[in-house]
Amino acid sequence: MRVRLIFKNKEKGANVPFHHQYYLFRFFKGLIKKCGNEEFNNFKHYNFSGLKGQTTVSKSGLHFYSSKITVVFSCSNKKFIDSIIEVLFSLPEVKLNGLTIIPHTVELENDILFSEETKYICISPVILLTPEFSSDSAIKFIHPETDEFIDQLRKALLEKNELNDFGGFEFYPDTSYLKKLEERGKKYSRVYPIYDQDVPYEVRGYTFPFTLRAAPKLHQFLFENGLGLFNDKGFGMLDLAEVTPGSKTEPYFTGQLEN
Repeated sequence: MRVRLIFKNKEKGANVPFHHQYYLFRFFKGLIKKCGNEEFNNFKHYNFSGLKGQTTVSKSGLHFYSSKITVVFSCSNKKFIDSIIEVLFSLPEVKLNGLTIIPHTVELENDILFSEETKYICISPVILLTPEFSSDSAIKFIHPETDEFIDQLRKALLEKNELNDFGGFEFYPDTSYLKKLEERGKKYSRVYPIYDQDVPYEVRGYTFPFTLRAAPKLHQFLFENGLGLFNDKGFGMLDLAEVTPGSKTEPYFTGQLEN
């Protein structure tokens, strides 16, 4: 399931770094710890987007001017999401770097009936390589149209315990999109900071449209938990390239969660 955590913006114009997944990661880890459920202490099969709202960009990052700010949070485990929501709404406000936000409401995104072929966009970078201390191996560029790119995606899938038998997949990057950006000198891959126990590393992430042909159960898992590595750190979140007609969110949290 995927929910939208909606916050009130306490101070319009306040900012966070352009890539602020690390601050959100630390925040969600804090919520998990505050849940007090040992079952979730080392749980990693969840995913989240960056902060969404009306922004302007400066050298110091993203300045938020909208009255409300949204984070998409996603996981296949409903109990886990409900635990996060309950703890979140026990907090009067949340501080993320220079931004202060107040928990407001939660909306539930509609379930999707996946076919074997689906086109996606990346709403956070997809990471393929695990960084190593004192090495820049994880910033290596791998072209999305190569077999190596697909091999690394497959390795990332195999690291997920639930996917020991995911039935294989076919991956087709949007070649016209890649070519258009390459011709214009624009980037679809960048180097991003990532932290492991507060030790900084650098990894290369990719954001471009692609089509995936796979079993519906694999589509469902990736849509809810992310593609590639470090999904629990806010990387690899996907969205449908085409909006399903009639798809809307519905209220999920109104002060009390259903059993």
